[in-house]
Amino acid sequence: MLPQKNRISRNDFPTGSRQGSRVFSPLFSGVIYPSKTGTRVSVVVSKKTAKTAVERNTLRRRFYATVAPYLKSFSQESLIVLYPKIEAKKATHSVLKVEIETTLRRAKLLK
Repeated sequence: MLPQKNRISRNDFPTGSRQGSRVFSPLFSGVIYPSKTGTRVSVVVSKKTAKTAVERNTLRRRFYATVAPYLKSFSQESLIVLYPKIEAKKATHSVLKVEIETTLRRAKLLK
């Protein structure tokens, strides 16, 4: 799990009025918003993706654990919201790590 300072709080969660850049992957999609308060990440798992709370929380924890090593290497401060897809439930940790890294590099967030 990410430390509290690296997660987006409910008050700071970007609403529909903010414009962000979108990134897409076979395992997830994401929205990147510019920020001045540091890089923070949130993972939102819908009930359509995972029916039970246990599945949603497991998927959320897997994404947080995969993103955590990259927090210090982001090139710019931003709010990153990740939306896992159904295919992410079956993906191994190594596949998820490669997919997240390539997507963040494509978005020019990693140094």
